[in-house]
Amino acid sequence: MHFIQPPNNDRMANNKTKKLKVYMYTRGAGSGHLTRVNAVYKGFIRASIDCDFYVSAYRSKYRSYLESGTILCEKDEFPKGIDVFICDWLADDFVFNLSRDLAKLWIGLRRLGKIKSTFPDYFHIVAMEPGVEGDVCIWPIVSTWEDELLTREELHQLLHVPIDKPVGLLCENGAYPKHLDKVFNEKLPGNLTVFRSSNSPFAEGRRDIDYYPIARLFKAADYLVIGGGYNSVHEALSYANMEKTKINFVGGDDQKMRIKNMNKWERRRGSQAHVLAEHIVKLLS
Repeated sequence: MHFIQPPNNDRMANNKTKKLKVYMYTRGAGSGHLTRVNAVYKGFIRASIDCDFYVSAYRSKYRSYLESGTILCEKDEFPKGIDVFICDWLADDFVFNLSRDLAKLWIGLRRLGKIKSTFPDYFHIVAMEPGVEGDVCIWPIVSTWEDELLTREELHQLLHVPIDKPVGLLCENGAYPKHLDKVFNEKLPGNLTVFRSSNSPFAEGRRDIDYYPIARLFKAADYLVIGGGYNSVHEALSYANMEKTKINFVGGDDQKMRIKNMNKWERRRGSQAHVLAEHIVKLLS
């Protein structure tokens, strides 16, 4: 496995390919899976690759958060002539039973986790974190880029807080109420004006803000508490002040592994989803 380097910006701007049909499937129910779908879609846009981007996310409760340019499909609804089939994290019987002829190129995204992540042997495996088995490693694949971040002034205007008052954010989009508790119950220093942020349906009556994607606020916050999920950790490593960021184990088989290993990883990488898109185009050529 080797690491893919970011493409040259001039080459990205002049990228001329035929319009692709991309189909991304996720069986995940949580917000993080939809955020990853958005990240992959935005990667094609950022790389100036013209595509129709179809999405199947039949178990998700967060489909209203999909980027408006995506085309939402039912689980077994496929357009004709798919160029790229992308599977988020974990293959299942549905994927294994699909005809190989359905798409020209099959991509499996693999992250940390004890749950076995398997794909048919004709898949090209992209590791989304260091130390994960795959044909290449491209990381992080997150849906926020540096130029989308809010400034400190913009954050304070959003929250209606005077600019001289430091802000703390407790952020968790957990799939269960107990996940929210492990972040929302965190006690922060008394000089902070604290806001609880979540887009989870379990956060009704508990959250102060519902802002998506929350990573746009990470750089501007004075203190941050997040869970150990893929998106949260890599967004924080990319954009937050890690000296004033606390990462709690919330749940899930991958979070302890991620929290244990993250101090070894490079910071300030920012989203590499555009690199993934460029890599996919090369594989098709």
